[in-house]
Amino acid sequence: MSKDIESQMRAALRPVAPREEFSQKLLTGIALERPELKPRRLGAGRRQPLAWWLTASLAASLVLAVGVHQRLQQQRAQQSGLEARREVMEALRMTSQKLNLAYEAVKSQSTSLTDEHSGA
Repeated sequence: MSKDIESQMRAALRPVAPREEFSQKLLTGIALERPELKPRRLGAGRRQPLAWWLTASLAASLVLAVGVHQRLQQQRAQQSGLEARREVMEALRMTSQKLNLAYEAVKSQSTSLTDEHSGA
């Protein structure tokens, strides 16, 4: 049953060439509605340089904004690097102090052990 409906739909919706009369009317209507080229007014020529300068200034502003953004990002990265360097130096200083304390503790224990063995 669905094949019957499909074949009926295809037959009803098949492409049909338009009549010659329709094509002629359509082409005539398009030709009549076509806008004529109008002569240029004096003020129209002045708008183009203004639009060009506006476009150029917007482009320059965009380039400047991107440049400033990149410079600020570079400064932030540099500050972040300096802060990380400071933290690493602080960690190394603290590690050095802890190692010195451990060295002194081991050294004092080995000295007391040597004194005990020599006196016995």
